[in-house]
Amino acid sequence: MSQYVNSLSAMDAHMTAKLPTIIVIGYNRPKSLQRLLTSLSKAHYPEGNIRLVISLDNSGTLEPLRLAEAYDWPYGEKRVIHHEQRLGLRNHVLACGDLTEEYGDVLVLEDDLFVSPYFYEYTARALAFYENEPRVAGISLYSQQFNQTANLPFTPIDDGNSDVYFMQLAASWGQAWSRRHWQGFREWLLGNGTDISRIDNIPGDIRSWPESSWLKLYNAWIISSDRYFVYPYRSLTTNFGDPGQHFYIASSRFQVAIQQQRIDYHFRHFDDSLARYDAFCELSPQTLKKLNPKLAGHDFQVNLFGCKDCRSGLQLTRTDKPGLHSFSLSMKPMELSVLHDVAGQGIALIDTAEVDSASLRAPRTQYDTFRFFYKFPSLPVICVGFFERVQMLLKSARSS
Repeated sequence: MSQYVNSLSAMDAHMTAKLPTIIVIGYNRPKSLQRLLTSLSKAHYPEGNIRLVISLDNSGTLEPLRLAEAYDWPYGEKRVIHHEQRLGLRNHVLACGDLTEEYGDVLVLEDDLFVSPYFYEYTARALAFYENEPRVAGISLYSQQFNQTANLPFTPIDDGNSDVYFMQLAASWGQAWSRRHWQGFREWLLGNGTDISRIDNIPGDIRSWPESSWLKLYNAWIISSDRYFVYPYRSLTTNFGDPGQHFYIASSRFQVAIQQQRIDYHFRHFDDSLARYDAFCELSPQTLKKLNPKLAGHDFQVNLFGCKDCRSGLQLTRTDKPGLHSFSLSMKPMELSVLHDVAGQGIALIDTAEVDSASLRAPRTQYDTFRFFYKFPSLPVICVGFFERVQMLLKSARSS
């Protein structure tokens, strides 16, 4: 065995008895694939047969296939699948998920990712811990630090002695499924099809994703069935944003720091966790009620990012209007001002009828929000960003 294979004696017997199969998904980016495979070679694994499947869609070039076949994998069985007919991203990922029928637990990595040396231990332990948790629909290796719906930073609250939090968003930048997870999704997909227009509480940006997205279907399943993904506070993968089917130019927007040293992972059961977020990256009202007794007697929606279409009832949102209870928009993440009952204005528990939803999207409000999260950029930086945006739109139009 290579020097990178460690016995990791702290791993329990249950975990080593169910070693997840690693599945790498590739298409037409040989340099990206090589980078990911190199990071896999340098990771730490327990003793046993660590199976690796490299699944390649037909891209019209054989370079990714030659790379995959030549890649040395000393930790167990290696299998290369090369699809002769072009599947497209959605069908390719679905086909890889279906490998749970053959392998059981799988750990799926697209080729523009890079893994922490300790990605495998985290994944195997998390799968084992949440094996029988019905509300869990998968394990994320990526730590979410950006709210894509709001286009703003996201920071989960501290949950004590736990290395994970919960979110009603499926992961695609490093994820793991058990056979039970995948069967649940496949059964739902068989019964509901790909039309998600009738499903409530799906963020608008997810609804607008292209038909090539498998992720919006998985999100529709977990949202409609009230399930969650487990997310790590310390990321075990990072995303290079290489140009591909959904990126037209390289982007470092989704790069995050990855774990560099081994830790003894601690997991918390869903029902015991305070760090529970919906598909809009909004904290659970139950958590806010538990930590701030002022809110305990109210039913409300949390809309601090201002992306929900709240039509009636109470909501906790950003507004300068006085509400039943008002808080200062000062702490980060925003929820902490509410949890710690920081008096002031900027956040209020208020009747939806009194909220001007258009004001949340007004330029002045967006400017104030930007200033809360960021330092305002200089004029040259704004110009560069504008021209980059134009370039992305032109490339998108040409590829359509």
